[in-house]
Amino acid sequence: MTETKLIDGFADSLWNKTATDAPVSEPLHKTSTGHAAHKCDVVIVGAGFTGLNAALKLASNGVDVRLLEAGQLGIGSSGRSGGQVNLGLNLSPAQLINKFGESRGERVIDAVGQAPNYVFNLIKQHHLHCDAVQKGWVQAAVTPALHRQQESLAEDYARFGIELSLLDKAAMQTATGTSAYVGGMVCPVAGCIQPLSYTRELARVVSQFGATVHTESPVTQLEKTSEGWRVSTAQAQLTCNTVLLCTNAYTDSLVSGLAKTMVPVRSVLMASEPLPQSLRDEILPGGITFVDKRRLILYCRYDRDGRLCIGDHGPSRDMFKLSDFDNLKKRTNAIFPQLRDVRWDYHWGGRVAMTKDTLPFIHEIAPGLIAGMGYNGRGVAMGSMMGALLADKILSDSNDCAFPVTRPDKFKMHLFRDIGVGVAIKWAALRDYLEGL
Repeated sequence: MTETKLIDGFADSLWNKTATDAPVSEPLHKTSTGHAAHKCDVVIVGAGFTGLNAALKLASNGVDVRLLEAGQLGIGSSGRSGGQVNLGLNLSPAQLINKFGESRGERVIDAVGQAPNYVFNLIKQHHLHCDAVQKGWVQAAVTPALHRQQESLAEDYARFGIELSLLDKAAMQTATGTSAYVGGMVCPVAGCIQPLSYTRELARVVSQFGATVHTESPVTQLEKTSEGWRVSTAQAQLTCNTVLLCTNAYTDSLVSGLAKTMVPVRSVLMASEPLPQSLRDEILPGGITFVDKRRLILYCRYDRDGRLCIGDHGPSRDMFKLSDFDNLKKRTNAIFPQLRDVRWDYHWGGRVAMTKDTLPFIHEIAPGLIAGMGYNGRGVAMGSMMGALLADKILSDSNDCAFPVTRPDKFKMHLFRDIGVGVAIKWAALRDYLEGL
């Protein structure tokens, strides 16, 4: 791959090359009688982790659902992510209790704790072919201070029956194959999936339950009418009672102000050649997934062919150059010097939705118009769980949801978000460097 060739964050990804086949889908067209309007109970905008999980639960409960995806299946975050199925949010259980109160906070903690098993149980239940591996997740601590934070977090989660175990330096080296960390923390219920396969397989099962997925169907307008919500695409319309917005980091201007509740940060990933068994026995043996604990994290896992897939932050654009991965390769070699001579076969990337309070949200914009998104890098598990929670909200016709319905804060100066993200990344990198992270 030459420097002059731009890298498409979806088309050039490892996931796009190795995913299961996508189910047949087509754009939303006029009805067979030539009318432009269709009717259903719920329209879901965005057929990613959240939208598909919501559709599956709704359709399996007899709700007439249609999903509208702007591009092909998985072209957003759901087909580009690292595919790690992790536990937790960016706030600890104690912080969640402080933010939401004891009763509501405990319900959020319970949802967070269930999220990894929710994904893997769903995969087993519906026989989703997505290379699921539930061998655990290790978070590496660079400094003793960070390791003490992990100890405190493990104790905090233990109060709610959620198991996290600590590793000292020697155990950490055995578990990961690197001596770069003072210790770490393990979550045994975590793991990884092939995210594009997971997305496509969910769409297949959703269709079997009677929901319809329309690809290449960007929504151009939402309008409240006497009959409910009118959802328009370029070729046809849908009338429904409820609209779910599940567009996450790829949210556009369809609903005024919604995009300002998140800042899209880019993550870049690369995948090695299939590693020899000797290296796989040394680096992340046993199929455990990995992330280090610092401001600018590094994360990695294996795919089904023994390729090491590793990710980092990237530039504020959606097409990449090979040089955009130079820092990732440098960081990788510093942590795993065994990989210095390894060939990197795939390079790709996508957006991560960051919110002001670092938490996902459910936001009822208007009666019957609900958004669920903002996963801050935890989209596989929490995005899937959020879909189920959104479905529960519709099925119960209530605001009594496990995750609170809130009005998310907007980012000021959102127009200049790319500049702000660039400055924030450089500042975070400097602070990591000064603190020896």
